[in-house]
Amino acid sequence: MRPAIIMALMAYRVGAEWLRLSKSPNNASSTETPSPAQYGLLVRLLGSSSIRAILEASVYTARSWKRTRLPIMFRHSFWLATLLWVLARLVGLTDLWLHATSDSERSTITLDEPSPGPGPLWGVSFNQSICAEIKSTSPNSTSISPQGMECLGPYEYFISGVEWGHKIAFDAMTNSTNAVFHVGMLEEDTAFVLPGPGVGVDMSLENFVIPTFASRATCTSLNRLCGRNASTAALDCTSVGYPHFPYIKENGDGTTSTDQVVNRILGVVGDDLVGLEYGRLGSIKVPSNPVKIAVQLQWETLEQGSVTHAQPASGAGIDLAVDDLQHPTLYAGCDLTIFDAFVRWDSIKQGWKLLNTTESSQERTATLSLPIVWQYATELMAANLMFTARRNSTAETMVALGRDLATLTLATAAGFYTRGSASEVTETKTMLVSRYPVLPIAALLLLLCAYALIASIIFLSVYRTADEAIIVPGPDGGFVDEEMERSTLALAQRWLTNPMPLVGHSFAGGDGQDAARSAAYSAMNAAYDGDERQTRLTIG
Repeated sequence: MRPAIIMALMAYRVGAEWLRLSKSPNNASSTETPSPAQYGLLVRLLGSSSIRAILEASVYTARSWKRTRLPIMFRHSFWLATLLWVLARLVGLTDLWLHATSDSERSTITLDEPSPGPGPLWGVSFNQSICAEIKSTSPNSTSISPQGMECLGPYEYFISGVEWGHKIAFDAMTNSTNAVFHVGMLEEDTAFVLPGPGVGVDMSLENFVIPTFASRATCTSLNRLCGRNASTAALDCTSVGYPHFPYIKENGDGTTSTDQVVNRILGVVGDDLVGLEYGRLGSIKVPSNPVKIAVQLQWETLEQGSVTHAQPASGAGIDLAVDDLQHPTLYAGCDLTIFDAFVRWDSIKQGWKLLNTTESSQERTATLSLPIVWQYATELMAANLMFTARRNSTAETMVALGRDLATLTLATAAGFYTRGSASEVTETKTMLVSRYPVLPIAALLLLLCAYALIASIIFLSVYRTADEAIIVPGPDGGFVDEEMERSTLALAQRWLTNPMPLVGHSFAGGDGQDAARSAAYSAMNAAYDGDERQTRLTIG
């Protein structure tokens, strides 16, 4: 509340006191009513409360030897005007202090996005229509595929399908900017499918939960676990649960050589290897979850001449995962687990969180692991590990192999995915927030509370003040209803805050009414306004 409003309310209280003293004039009351000079100063104090009005009242008050006694109503009005002026300036200075010591920082809030229907298609789910399409285009597939696993029958349909096989998988493996799906890593060892740039979600603002697929692989080096064939001295991993492994491609003359190990990622189902270059299985092999995987990778020499081709990072003594031969070779066995998962994207932290995982069904596991054993990403895996296997320890190489296998398994199966519905969608808004120190805030609140307390006291005192109506008698002894004023307080308040009643008293309006009439109804009409034919006021 501004000081002028409080002073206007104070005028009602002063007016009520003045009216009370005027009703019972005596020696005591006469000294408590204002003199003409004091009345003029009161009008300025109660009407404007400007610094000039306060200064003039201060000078008058200090000049005690040249003035009459100050009435209580004058002293109260003067001190109230001074106090309000000081409080107003203190509030302004404290506000300046507050803003001078504050600073700003960016803050974020999260807003729910109402969605009456399904959520936006930012998630990942299995595209059932692909397997149904294969079944319809290859009716004979039912004779070789178990019920509900039609995608495992005619492999060539998936392998040669450029649009939804190679292309989609290649985009996912290379994190193409056009890809609908990318593959990321969570919790150090868990790969998962996430929406790619082709989905069009604003990752800087949106928060959401999506269904997806995840995978995790743990690998063990077989280079030193497997035995040797007694007749050929070739590595044989049958005794450790990997029959017919490693897979050695025959030369043109029917012989085999470990110098010509072909890179392969093979599925192990019972006594069979899935993913060989030649040969046909007698029936469809359906792996369980986790899938048993055998990996063999071999690299060419990095230099010409007779040198050590496996080069440890820290010199001698490191247990490498590859044989120190002319062609470094890695043999490993892995357990690959595929999950149905839910993950949450947090745009504030710019990160994903794994909410829960459930092992996928046998059908889903067999289908999603199919492309990796059909060698979609074998050469890419060999390229990713060629330096790690040569320079790092066996344990570090097996960890890197497990991550790569989990990631590439999901990426190569991207042709089987379709977009699923997201849930719990919210949007993050960024705003600039100011931080204020405690001391100036406390000072400002204290001043405002003092201001509010003064205003409340004045308002309540005015509200409880008794009032009377002004009734003008008519010529026939009755009362003129239209001349009934609102109140005596309104009249007194008008005379104490507005100079117009005094002007009207000196220059009565030219409407034929009594020059001494009340100004409570309309102070402006009480003063003479003249017209173009009349002489205006002049000074001098």
